[in-house]
Amino acid sequence: MAVHQYLLLKQYNNYLMFARPFYNLLLNKSIYGLHPNLYEDNYKYSPTFAWMMGPFYYMPDLLGVILWNLLNTVVLLAGVWLYLSDEKDPAKQRRMALLIILLEALITAQNLQSNNLIVGVMLLGLYCLRNERVWQAAFFFVLCGFIKFYGVAAAGFFLFYPKKPQFLLAMVGWTIFLAFVPLTMIPLDSLLAEYREWFNVIVVSKLGLQVSVMGIAQAFFGMDKTDGNYRIIEAVGAILFLLPFLRFKLWEDRLFQRRMIAYFFLFIIVFNKMAESPTYVMAVTGVALWWVSLTEHSRLDRILLALVIIFTSLSPTDIFPQVIQKQIFQPYSVKALACLLVWARIQYQIWTQSKVIDRQLMPVS
Repeated sequence: MAVHQYLLLKQYNNYLMFARPFYNLLLNKSIYGLHPNLYEDNYKYSPTFAWMMGPFYYMPDLLGVILWNLLNTVVLLAGVWLYLSDEKDPAKQRRMALLIILLEALITAQNLQSNNLIVGVMLLGLYCLRNERVWQAAFFFVLCGFIKFYGVAAAGFFLFYPKKPQFLLAMVGWTIFLAFVPLTMIPLDSLLAEYREWFNVIVVSKLGLQVSVMGIAQAFFGMDKTDGNYRIIEAVGAILFLLPFLRFKLWEDRLFQRRMIAYFFLFIIVFNKMAESPTYVMAVTGVALWWVSLTEHSRLDRILLALVIIFTSLSPTDIFPQVIQKQIFQPYSVKALACLLVWARIQYQIWTQSKVIDRQLMPVS
């Protein structure tokens, strides 16, 4: 797929935008703003990420594209593999989860995006957190934050696990360390200026395609495209996500933890005004984690999973004619609808869970 993008379509600007900002670090020039001699569009990631991508800068583009997709794939597989390692039948759960995620992972890989990497790193952090490896967990969460800022939000699940002070200390330590590693290339005043510019880029970033609740509200209810309306929807989503944390007695319950983590992966995309098709590997990972956590599958659960596969994962593919994609699926944010329904289903299951269930999750039937 990477070779196809490079040789046939010549559509690998996303990769260039990851690999080539390192060149500006070498020259002590700003990595932000337009650099048409290097790549198109604006770089929206941290100076630390530009520093980390240094090895790819020195590679031929074709090799770099292949290794970039390979890195993303390996980290995603490792995250799913380890996160589900303590299931009663981990091999079966892993197969099921990866089958659900596969199509979205391929869409992300085709676009040479970093979303597979982000999902894998977040799952690795959650795995380490669950196993009380707080310094490793903090590293993964902080690393997420320096690639896509919202990825660090997964660190909030430290509330469910022991060693909370040690984890917070590790988060501070890794944040300071990774924030300043570009000092190996540029002086402190330049680095601080780059972080100020990064903050400005995040604040003023152009909206994505809004394949989310925002897009649904605009298409079905005629909501105006204003920052005020977006903030209201984001606030409602955040409140609905945070409210289950008030169920303090369930914090140590394994099923509650699994549901909340699945809920989180859906929330960060479904209520994201920047969401677009390649980001949905995160939401569908949430669907997969929800599905394998179920002790039994009701007819409703099966219908919801089928809707996700058909209308979320398959909707951008050639299975559906372009006219349907452009005139129905894209304008009406159909890709987000099924995930929104699963999000609502998980919320119902979270609030109706009435007691602590201290047991292994049963295998999927």
